[in-house]
Amino acid sequence: FGVAVILCFLARSTGFRRPRLWMVAGMLSLSLFYLCFAFLDGRMLLFIAPVFFGPYIVGFWVPFNVLMLRLTTRRNRGQLIGLFFLVFPVINLISPVTGGFIISRLGYDWLFIAAFVALLANAILILRSPFTMAKAQRPRFSFGRMGKRLSLALFFEGGQEGVWLTATPLLALVFVRDEMMLGILFSLFGLAGGIASVIIGRISDRTGNRTRYVKLGALLSAPLILGAAFAPDMGVYVIMVCALSMVAPIIPILLFALASDRMERREATLSLTRELLLNSGRVLGGVLFVMAILFTNDVRLAYAVMAFMVLGVAVVK
Repeated sequence: FGVAVILCFLARSTGFRRPRLWMVAGMLSLSLFYLCFAFLDGRMLLFIAPVFFGPYIVGFWVPFNVLMLRLTTRRNRGQLIGLFFLVFPVINLISPVTGGFIISRLGYDWLFIAAFVALLANAILILRSPFTMAKAQRPRFSFGRMGKRLSLALFFEGGQEGVWLTATPLLALVFVRDEMMLGILFSLFGLAGGIASVIIGRISDRTGNRTRYVKLGALLSAPLILGAAFAPDMGVYVIMVCALSMVAPIIPILLFALASDRMERREATLSLTRELLLNSGRVLGGVLFVMAILFTNDVRLAYAVMAFMVLGVAVVK
């Protein structure tokens, strides 16, 4: 995430002269990130692999989001962004189970090699698809047009994600030790939340009041995070995380739509500004999580940090 922050500043200076090639480069960088897990270990893995993740975040997602946003209007933006985001929970019905099967039969190395091959195929798809053709993009940072409280909400969204991405697998391992079962457990979490987000996005398109649903999502997520963090058994943990998966996806989708409403026809600037705020927040969330682990040696307490991050999203206006 720190690398992504640095690259946001670099992209502000250089722009995206050929967005398609940036997307391909980002996908290739992500493929190398996964390949590191098959061939590196120890400190080499710790310090080299993350360097390949940052270029993926900026190189792929900034141009991709510009292309996506140009398909939307104020009347359908929440619903369409929700439909794009729905790809992830749909895939999550299959990929974690598949991953758990590969791990249990062949081992982790083959899982990461499979990810590498899949991402190479995706890079070829991006390169050959006519839909990824785009003119040069010259994004800038624009916090004033976005607004202070929306900017803060995006920062805290990133803070919540910084904890979520690092803490969720560790907390799940408190309850489940078998990789296949862990994959099945993750498969159950996302689809209902993705569908609910599309519905809420559609409602917000009609009413025009997106902030109400963002605040509601943040205020409902915090106690569910605490419930998952201190769950006494796997049954309670699954209930809490499934409920969290119903409400948490509303936050990034509607914050994205709200920012797009305020920065109409400035998609490149919006996308880069959003990535800077998100990844700065992810750095903070990740650091707080690591500090909590180091000082308490308790993944539950570290996971609970996410509740305070997500409450910060409720400042949105």
